[in-house]
Amino acid sequence: MKKKAAMIILMLGLVIVLSACADATKNNSEANQSTQQGSGSTEKQAATEKPAESKVDFEKGVFIDLEKENNPLLNDQIKDVLKKNLDAQVSLDEEAFRSTFKDSKTADTYMGSFGGEYKFTKIYNISEDKTKDQILVNVTGERLRDNAIEDAAITHYFAADANGKWSIVAID
Repeated sequence: MKKKAAMIILMLGLVIVLSACADATKNNSEANQSTQQGSGSTEKQAATEKPAESKVDFEKGVFIDLEKENNPLLNDQIKDVLKKNLDAQVSLDEEAFRSTFKDSKTADTYMGSFGGEYKFTKIYNISEDKTKDQILVNVTGERLRDNAIEDAAITHYFAADANGKWSIVAID
């Protein structure tokens, strides 16, 4: 009977030792797997991150020679106001931009169009709206937005006040 008891105790001890080893192996395996998953997710994260975008080569400015524009609708005063407006847009000079409008209320209305990086290259069209006594000047070029260059076109609506002073009454 002593032999049986010793054998049972030995077997129980062996089961306990094996059970403890199995738990230790399981814990180590989970820890290794967790570490591998952690590094895998870091690798996945690094793989899915966008590489730093290189800055697009873009030269902002006004590249329109208004002196060469010979359209009779485009008088010297309109040319001056247009140039001031475009320069202010490019240099982000809010005060100069606002000063090209007929009044501060009109300027307030169009401040949403102020800002951004522009390159103005051409006067595309000059026309007259006789029903409103306005001169429309369409300027084209490019705009840099979200590191991409896109075409830009802005129409400036000019009107003269009672004293004959021309200013911008709308931008579209």
